[in-house]
Amino acid sequence: MIINIVDNGSILKEKLQLITPNFVVLTGENGSGKTQLLQFIEASANGYEQKYNQEIMINPSKETKMLYPITDNLGKKLSNIIYLFPGLGNNNNFQQVENKSIEYIKQQWNALIPFIKASILIKGKKFNNEEEELRALNLAIKEFLESVTSNLLNGSQVNVPSITLRQLNELKDLSTKSNKSIDELTYIDFLIFYEIKTDIFSFTINLLFHQFHLKQKYYPDLTSNITPPWEVFNRISQNVKFKYKVEYNPPSQDEYPSIVNLIYDEKDTKDITFDTLSSGEKTIITLIFYLYHSLNNGQFPEVILFDEPDSHLHPSFKKLLISTITNLVEKENVKIIMTTHSPSTIAFSPEESVYRMDRSLGYPIKENKKNAIQDLSNGMISIAIEDGNLGIEYTLKSTEKNTILFTEGITDKIILQTAWQKLYSPIEMPFIIQECFCASFLANLFNNGNTKPDGIFVVNPDKKMIALFDFDRAGYNSWNSNKNFGEKMIETHPNKCLTVSNGRNAYKMLLPVPNIPAIQRQVIGEGKKTFKSESILTIEHLLFNVPRFEKKYFKKYAGAGGAQLFEFEGDKRKFSQNLQKLEKKDFNEFIPLFDKIKEISGIS
Repeated sequence: MIINIVDNGSILKEKLQLITPNFVVLTGENGSGKTQLLQFIEASANGYEQKYNQEIMINPSKETKMLYPITDNLGKKLSNIIYLFPGLGNNNNFQQVENKSIEYIKQQWNALIPFIKASILIKGKKFNNEEEELRALNLAIKEFLESVTSNLLNGSQVNVPSITLRQLNELKDLSTKSNKSIDELTYIDFLIFYEIKTDIFSFTINLLFHQFHLKQKYYPDLTSNITPPWEVFNRISQNVKFKYKVEYNPPSQDEYPSIVNLIYDEKDTKDITFDTLSSGEKTIITLIFYLYHSLNNGQFPEVILFDEPDSHLHPSFKKLLISTITNLVEKENVKIIMTTHSPSTIAFSPEESVYRMDRSLGYPIKENKKNAIQDLSNGMISIAIEDGNLGIEYTLKSTEKNTILFTEGITDKIILQTAWQKLYSPIEMPFIIQECFCASFLANLFNNGNTKPDGIFVVNPDKKMIALFDFDRAGYNSWNSNKNFGEKMIETHPNKCLTVSNGRNAYKMLLPVPNIPAIQRQVIGEGKKTFKSESILTIEHLLFNVPRFEKKYFKKYAGAGGAQLFEFEGDKRKFSQNLQKLEKKDFNEFIPLFDKIKEISGIS
């Protein structure tokens, strides 16, 4: 998408044609203007009128085009924009909101009853316009009430209600939808077609289900070939690996919706109410139903502006939130800008999506994910580690696979997934890969794995966990930090992944030294001894022999004693994403790594 920002007289400064991905995660210090930007975009959804008028006044003879805050990459305006406030309103009491909604709907209906009854008085008459029809209906109501109350009130003036143009149009719209005349409308019709605003705070799950049930009962043609919302919810929930399902039973009375029950998938626990959920669970459920409701109304909004939707979320739900949002972006082509102050939210976000609001410039700039995490945790990596551990714990509990391979970063994960696909397709990878922030984070995670009560080895004794490190300074030192591992070396051959174990369910390994002489010389010296922390071997080096890769991705320089050394130089993200065109043989150097993982896992 393309973002256009104009000076708002406060923090925001003009920045036109800012090309970004369709999903932007916007970070920055307090007071940098993140919320101000979202609110300004929403307020200017129909164009920057003030700038447009100023340009016309300055140069009236020049053809001036309206500038829009967000367009697609072809310049098409995107004006269907929704702004959602901090936390997605996830602290609401769902059942209280539901009851208030029904009572409010009834109050609206009761206010319309006199006009519905009186509409028969002008039924069949022709009018030139809406105003004439409105005057005729109000006059008919007045004359009717005066005629039936004149004897009772002895000449006293009667208080005659009058219908507004909005109410009249509301009744005419309902008449069209129900295919009934206005005087035939009932409360059930009003309830069935009552428009629930696409706004998180007014969202009522029970009412949405009830409306669909009533349509099935009274307007079956409107629901044929349409999937019920409870089924849609369960499908979306399954797609994003959320562990709750809904169970819907129609009510005995049409006027009131029944309570929607939740079922916790893993334990088959029933009769869970929304009130018993954590704020994080409420946020995810609300977001899922918001997505359904948007689709149910015919189309998703073009742009959603999320202002800190993760503000109340436990870190274990932040990965799920990002997964749900990216699914929406990819499947429905919705553009999303989301602000956050959470290191773990940044960690779970795609690298290309991370931007920082620069207060001095007055607009967002691209930010490196690692720098963003450090900035948000004020340099205290322990904060990021704590958040990351919780997110990883959620992943461990969500997978049915018993072996988890941890990598230093996301690009390692992408490269390994591609290598497996090329070497072993169509066999599914028998383990999952969990990316971390960096080598030190991964080392810290494993070194504290036996810490009670929440170390990952303690909490997950039935899963085998493998940490994979680059064979370089950071990777070797992290691999060699032997807390919890001692001297339990189970593989001593550097070509087969040097591996240590805690003797139970955890392993740390280094990348296998490839059968590539130029790269072997960077890791192994005389007598088959390695250079330990002075070695230079990252996962990209396993693809060094791919034609043209040496010149394109590696920098050659002279090392100690005149040795020629090769260091990866380039964009790791782009490199990892451009491997699909390679052939199976290009990934042969990964075979010893996968063999070692299969050996540890007991997989043939």
